[in-house]
Amino acid sequence: MDTSSFGFRSWKMLLAELVVVFLGVYGAFWVDNYRDQLGREERTKEVVAVLAQDLSDIVEVSGGFNDYMAKGLQEWSDDWLRGAKPAPFVFRIFGAEKPPLTTWEVVSQAQLAELLEPNLLYELGFYYNEISGLGDRYVRYAEFTEAEVLPLLITGSAAFYGESGDRLLPRFEAHMDRLREYHKMSVEIVKWAECLRKRVLSVDSSDIICRSVQGVTPM
Repeated sequence: MDTSSFGFRSWKMLLAELVVVFLGVYGAFWVDNYRDQLGREERTKEVVAVLAQDLSDIVEVSGGFNDYMAKGLQEWSDDWLRGAKPAPFVFRIFGAEKPPLTTWEVVSQAQLAELLEPNLLYELGFYYNEISGLGDRYVRYAEFTEAEVLPLLITGSAAFYGESGDRLLPRFEAHMDRLREYHKMSVEIVKWAECLRKRVLSVDSSDIICRSVQGVTPM
């Protein structure tokens, strides 16, 4: 019996077994990675769809509010310029006073760092923080409206003017200024949402920044 030939065949069998084991492990690893990649792609599609819908809703709803505010403020200015003494124009929301943030709160728990480009993810977080802050501003505005403006509307518009009658009392003039400021910021929020929606739908990996003057309150 040729022991050297037997040893060579045993070595070849061992090598073949090692190759089979290696290919099996590599194949399983590749399949797991492929499945993970498919899972990430599917989760990304779901996150993108939800965020795009939320941003579209903000554009539609806030855009309608902005048109209403612009029209009311312009009509008030036109009346005042004609010499009338109109009561302050007020903007009231019948329903929740702050925009819903549930979508972002839920989506942000979906390991977004693995699904979205870092710059886009950062700006989305910044955007929804501004949305929350804008809601807080409206709440403060609405509280003054309900406590100071609505009761005087019962007595007539003259109650909002000083003795000279040529301008609103300071607190009501400031109240109108806060609404103009809120309107300006809300317009920027809508533009920002439109830009972000496009970036989200394309899963943009560029360094484009959608925000403009948000974060700075003019005095």
